[in-house]
Amino acid sequence: MPRWEVPYESPDRTLTRYVGATVFSMAGFLPLCVLTLGDPSQPLSWIAGLLLGTAFITVAWRVSLIGVWVGARGVKISMVLRTRVVPWADFDRVWLGPATGHDALALWISDRHGAEIETPIWRANSPAAHKNRTRLEQDQLSGLMERLRTQARQEGTWNR
Repeated sequence: MPRWEVPYESPDRTLTRYVGATVFSMAGFLPLCVLTLGDPSQPLSWIAGLLLGTAFITVAWRVSLIGVWVGARGVKISMVLRTRVVPWADFDRVWLGPATGHDALALWISDRHGAEIETPIWRANSPAAHKNRTRLEQDQLSGLMERLRTQARQEGTWNR
């Protein structure tokens, strides 16, 4: 198994994520070029350009990597501002519950320490709208949940 994979996407779709983030990363240098070409003798323009370019690249990669990833280490839940890894040894359960602040059903993962982690995976046909969420049809969502349970069993740490 690769280091991390998205279990609900084809490898081609995951590759498209990386290509898109790379293209946007290259576009992140545009603010640097525009600000420095305006007045290259001003160090403030270089600093502002570098900060804007770095922020743009960071956001482009964070947005492109949003999702639930599965690997030998466990389940990685990536959001725009935070990434959490739940090791297989700490994996307790996966379930559907209300999304925080939205009229939707989200996939949640609980660990053995009592933490309940909302993932960016929503059931399709939710009335709520959010740009940074992946919507899965019920059969895909059930398949993802079963895949997580199966993987936890294979690691020998989950007995439900």
